[in-house]
Amino acid sequence: MKINLTKSQFETLLKTVYLGNWVAASAGEEADREFEDFEQYVLSLAKDFGYEAFAGFDEKEKTYYPTEEFEEKTGVVDTIGDYNMHTVWEEMVLSLARRDLIGQYGEDRVEKMSDDEIVEKEYPFIVKYEEEFRESGFQNLVITKKGLRLA
Repeated sequence: MKINLTKSQFETLLKTVYLGNWVAASAGEEADREFEDFEQYVLSLAKDFGYEAFAGFDEKEKTYYPTEEFEEKTGVVDTIGDYNMHTVWEEMVLSLARRDLIGQYGEDRVEKMSDDEIVEKEYPFIVKYEEEFRESGFQNLVITKKGLRLA
């Protein structure tokens, strides 16, 4: 099978592969080799699509790498930053909501709840934290001996 891409589509593919490999490698564990290999393959084609400035080649390591120009001009660094911020807020909201759900009903009771009941009872906590963080960000968070809480 052969896939034909326009120059613009190739740039989108290059960004998508870069972001996918970044996510796969960001867990701190060694990334699945298939992501790295595919990124190498796509970077090796950059010159064919007129994007030689987006892919460098390390002669010593015999590997391609995305250049600083690629990262700056395509906005992938901003996309990663936006993703990170979204993830922080999402994890914070969900973790605090679950903590409060368990605090109100007890761990044993929450474990016995159906998924629908958990969603119903946890939702008000989620809304509370979403509203607070939307309005105040981290401004009202304080550290206590027992952990993190809203001031």
